[in-house]
Amino acid sequence: MFLLIVGMAPVGFGACLIGNVGGISHRIFDFYASFRNTGRATRLTFRYVGIGGVLVGFLWIAASFSVR
Repeated sequence: MFLLIVGMAPVGFGACLIGNVGGISHRIFDFYASFRNTGRATRLTFRYVGIGGVLVGFLWIAASFSVR
């Protein structure tokens, strides 16, 4: 049950980043761009990070079904 709950968090947050709910991915990028060199990163970068978060979350959820 713990793995399922832990897996749902990155899936939910990653989905918010992918869909840019409330402009969250743009606001996170603007926050980090204010004190870090962004290099070749764009505002779209955090949407790609969201895809990774969803994949990691699905792995945690899959692990929750295999553990007894």
